[in-house]
Amino acid sequence: MGPDVTRHLEWEKRLNGVLETYRDLPGDWGVSDCWIMATDAYLAVTGETLLPELRQYRSEKAGYRLFAKHGFTTVGQALASELEAVNRLKAKRGDLCTIERDSVEACGVIMARGVAVKSLTGLDFYPLTEIKQAFRVY
Repeated sequence: MGPDVTRHLEWEKRLNGVLETYRDLPGDWGVSDCWIMATDAYLAVTGETLLPELRQYRSEKAGYRLFAKHGFTTVGQALASELEAVNRLKAKRGDLCTIERDSVEACGVIMARGVAVKSLTGLDFYPLTEIKQAFRVY
């Protein structure tokens, strides 16, 4: 994905809708976790599906196995395989990113009030300074 993928005309409204949905969903591996929310945010912003082959798991262990099957050990590697990495200071609202949470890499979406990351306990927000790597969503 790159400059040929553009943002949907109503991307902001659609992205806010994704966050509202995930705010109220209980955390569930492969249904409402950080990866699924981030890829749904990408779909909301661009209208395109990002790495659909990495959405078929129902436990943490199965998720790691699925990512490994496709050659990835982290969510950041998966994002980097399709998206342009950008300096975290140049990231903008709607871009995706990785953070370190409890010694594990997690992914989220950059919003006005920080990085939104879905956890198994809720929708968490982290300061932009916590971004490990940002990825441009055109």
